Amino acid sequence: MSPVTSPSTILVTGGTGYIGAWVITTLLARGHTVKAVVRSAAKGEALKADLLQHITSELASEKNGDIAVDIVVIPDVVEDGAFDEAILGVDAVVHVASPAPNPGSTDPQETIQPAVDGTVGVLKSALRASQRDSSYALKRIVITSSAAAIWTPSPGARTFSEEDWNTQFVSEVEKLGSKTHPMVVYGASKVLAEKATWELYNAHKSEVQWDISIINPPLVFGPAIQTPKSASDLPTTLKLWWDSVVEFSSEPGVLPLSTPNAWVDVRDIAEAHVRAMEREEAGGERIIVSEGTFFFNEWLDLANKAGAEFYPGRTFPKGTAETTKDEQASEIYYNTAKEKKILGIKYRTKEETTRDTLRWAAERKL
Repeated sequence: MSPVTSPSTILVTGGTGYIGAWVITTLLARGHTVKAVVRSAAKGEALKADLLQHITSELASEKNGDIAVDIVVIPDVVEDGAFDEAILGVDAVVHVASPAPNPGSTDPQETIQPAVDGTVGVLKSALRASQRDSSYALKRIVITSSAAAIWTPSPGARTFSEEDWNTQFVSEVEKLGSKTHPMVVYGASKVLAEKATWELYNAHKSEVQWDISIINPPLVFGPAIQTPKSASDLPTTLKLWWDSVVEFSSEPGVLPLSTPNAWVDVRDIAEAHVRAMEREEAGGERIIVSEGTFFFNEWLDLANKAGAEFYPGRTFPKGTAETTKDEQASEIYYNTAKEKKILGIKYRTKEETTRDTLRWAAERKL
């Protein structure tokens, strides 16, 4: 694949989401035009308003205050052929859209089927376009998967790489059905969507001129492009961070504070998606993008240090025995040698992410 250079036209799915909006912002900063897939015209207008509010003035047109984002309304992205028209005339696709964990659902297929069908649907539309026109311009499809498709829960410490697959969660869904924990269902959806993607691509790669690149992030934290109505409307993983570090909630769904995990800043994962689109070596690769492992005491200590600046007079929770490392819990590490070689991301630190998130939240009066 020849590199995707600026200016190009990039189709982004899931643009109204946490990661997707940052991907669009990063693409615009590179000088690209974005076709953003949304479910309704109203969501498209809200996205453009959020982007305009965030983006620096030099990226917006001085004439009309507009930005290089074209809204494409696709009400049902899992419908067969949903992307057939949208994918025409673009140089690359960044497919971010996928269902988040749904605690209210008792049917695992409500999460799994849209994840699989939505991702495979993008590839099928690209395949049909290639079969109709041998000069089709598409060069690469970058797809957001998850580290949940890689790691398998186990006692003690373990380092995972792109060679690993979390088939345990798929087996649990098959065994437990409606009784499966939502996070297990989510992990299984990522495994099945990614495996279906590779299967379809490998079956047809000799017929097409485009390739794919898969990004596997762990937990994603940091400020959002959008302004939520309240803290309860924060994006899923940011809400996990907020509830655990700022609110210190004990509500179901909050991360176990004694369990080590891995993380990455949302702005860095957006940069990783764009670099995966730009760099020839990323083609045909599955790439873990992770800053490293964390223990919640670190976030709590950092929030206490930075909190006084942005929330004067507010008391932030401090580490307790509950937040001390559980020696029996899985300790998750990832081998990121491939990312360093191909993408070379300079990650934000926990301190930077904490300060920026608290500043962002304070400005929005959360």
